[in-house]
Amino acid sequence: MPIQEKQISDRIKVIKDGNVSIQVEISQRIPRWQESLLLAWLGGWTYCGGVFIYYAVVSQATSDKIFFIISSSAFLYFFVRIVKVFLWRVMGKEKLIISSNQLTIQNAFGSWGRKEVLKLSVMQKMGLIKSDSANFFAFLEDRFWVMGGERIGFVHGSTQYRIGKQLNVRESELLLQVLDSAIRAFRKQ
Repeated sequence: MPIQEKQISDRIKVIKDGNVSIQVEISQRIPRWQESLLLAWLGGWTYCGGVFIYYAVVSQATSDKIFFIISSSAFLYFFVRIVKVFLWRVMGKEKLIISSNQLTIQNAFGSWGRKEVLKLSVMQKMGLIKSDSANFFAFLEDRFWVMGGERIGFVHGSTQYRIGKQLNVRESELLLQVLDSAIRAFRKQ
């Protein structure tokens, strides 16, 4: 049977390889203006970090050196996080591959990214994750400058997994239908 591709939303593509596997790719691309804002944020943050590092090197007073070294450490932590989000939005994809008795989950930066293989027979309670609109942290998870905001969750053994980063309600429901039918089909094999 030939490979069939189907775009079920602007961000979600389903690739069926006959009875061998079903691959779901969730694009993490954002509009160009949001990408530009992330790049501007990254540029501004890089400039601030350069200033911190410069003063950490040239300061004569020990207390100033300590302050700028600590500030540079904080800068480096957030710099890595900003770069990761920027790369995620430019070339990131969530990949889900369902095949004979296994689900492979990968947050892929291009072709890189750690794969996690889970057994279908151990999976339970797959469903939509309710988002509390009054919760400030739930509000932040929906913003384009973070990598979170998963919409579908399930339990594998004693571990909870979450997938479907920043999908809207309609996309989440469509993805859940695809995953449910694919998992049922592959469990029967």
